[in-house]
Amino acid sequence: MGFAIAPMPSIVLAGITPHHAAAASGVVSTAQQAGNAIGVAVIGVIFYHALGSGSYSHAFTLGLIAMAALGVAGAALVQLFPRTS
Repeated sequence: MGFAIAPMPSIVLAGITPHHAAAASGVVSTAQQAGNAIGVAVIGVIFYHALGSGSYSHAFTLGLIAMAALGVAGAALVQLFPRTS
């Protein structure tokens, strides 16, 4: 995750004009914070729902599978973004 999160702001902001840099930086930061909060909430719901009907190992396995599936889905969605030269 550190390989993706750390360079993301500079990659996203590379094509932004200096006039819009502050607003774009705020949008990137807000999107990261919201994405992190939503991700923790979704995985928490999956984990605690599975924990209520099973063991910790079962809940952890389901949470891990969900995180892997969301990671693959995110990587697939990124491929749909327009390419820049």
